Amino acid sequence: MSRENLSCNEARTTLEEIKSLKTEFEQTLEDAMKTGELARARTLRSDLESRMRELRDGVISPIERKLDLKRQYESERRVLEGAGILESLPSGNQGIHGIDGKAYPMPSYQETRNLIREKRDVLEKKADEGFTKLLIVPFGMKLDDLVGKYKALILRHKAENKLLATKEKDIDPDEPLDLNMSEPVWVWDEYESADENGKLVYDPKEFSESHGGKTKAEILAAADKLSPAWRIIMIEVDPNIPRAGKGKPVGGRPRIEANKTPKEYLEAIGTGEYQNESGMTPEEWLMQAITTLEEKNQVIDDWRGKGSIAYNTGAYFQASDGVPSASWSRGARQADLSGGDPTNRAGNFGARSAVRV
Repeated sequence: MSRENLSCNEARTTLEEIKSLKTEFEQTLEDAMKTGELARARTLRSDLESRMRELRDGVISPIERKLDLKRQYESERRVLEGAGILESLPSGNQGIHGIDGKAYPMPSYQETRNLIREKRDVLEKKADEGFTKLLIVPFGMKLDDLVGKYKALILRHKAENKLLATKEKDIDPDEPLDLNMSEPVWVWDEYESADENGKLVYDPKEFSESHGGKTKAEILAAADKLSPAWRIIMIEVDPNIPRAGKGKPVGGRPRIEANKTPKEYLEAIGTGEYQNESGMTPEEWLMQAITTLEEKNQVIDDWRGKGSIAYNTGAYFQASDGVPSASWSRGARQADLSGGDPTNRAGNFGARSAVRV
């Protein structure tokens, strides 16, 4: 693996972070000796050791530079805070409560960076193919609550005259959008409590009774090296799903285009030229929509504008045999969380994928 020396400023910043972490660790450890709650102290010790290794080795990985990881991480934290998603947890950390009632701290920068480094071979290639946008997704929280955060954010942006159509290029002129103030997000009835009652399953292998997916409760119960309530993903910078025949390859990878069925998207994503990619979930779509709105004042999947309606093939409504879809509807003046038949094909429906870290 190639390495680059830390600059003086980077080394100085790292040293200051180490000093701050050391002070916090010592105080947390002192408190833990009284309460017996050692989880936070262990996390801080791990972070402290990681930062000390970085300073000692004097290196920063090329993938961190390519992704501008520190800036993107801090931007995502601000988005999560600004949207009211992060809450103060009993541990003193910021995070979420999952559908299981448990508290899940937001992954630290050190945890995020370590995961990025571990998967650097895949991420280097995928970054060349356009997957350079970081999303930190509060997957474990109630889907209904995340929809509510998006609704509130849309209303705030409209009140501030900052609700815009998606642009093709950042230099394109602003295009303000009208809004249905009484119902900024239309939600199909199937979504209500679907992640809590198990009607919605994730990571399906097929759209059928033999879907092979898992409920959110099952995923949360299967603890991994990172809290299963948070998903860190990389997505394409271009938020617009191209129509059939309009996608331009990036890094040799043909972009996923509209006019295929959810079944065809599910079969393609993760194989061949789309290897190491996964279909997106409603939670991931909402976090992309929230992030884009906060960072650029723009909606996503404006199908009467530059984009297409998005099938979120990383999830499946097993009882109704429906695949989640999402978009911005200019006619109804609202965001739309709906669903469609796995065999439906339409020129304005597409899908996108994500690379999970």
